[in-house]
Amino acid sequence: MSKLAPDPTPDHDPLLAALRQLPAHSMEGAAGSRLQRQARAAFVRNAEGSAWSRTSTSLFGRAAVPLFLAGVVGLYMSWAIAAATALVH
Repeated sequence: MSKLAPDPTPDHDPLLAALRQLPAHSMEGAAGSRLQRQARAAFVRNAEGSAWSRTSTSLFGRAAVPLFLAGVVGLYMSWAIAAATALVH
């Protein structure tokens, strides 16, 4: 079998190899636990929200874009027909 992309090993990707050589930074104590709590709270706030609000936003977005595009096409077609009619007369 042939591979579509090369294997991302340090031999093939120098940036990945350089990234792996960077030292790992770990926070210990109160500062680390405070940052973890803040990160988890931000994640939970972002993930919260009712399914209804996500669904309504998604449906609105799915309906608004085609309606907007149809409106733009309708305006362009009316202008094009009016311009062609004016040229004929």
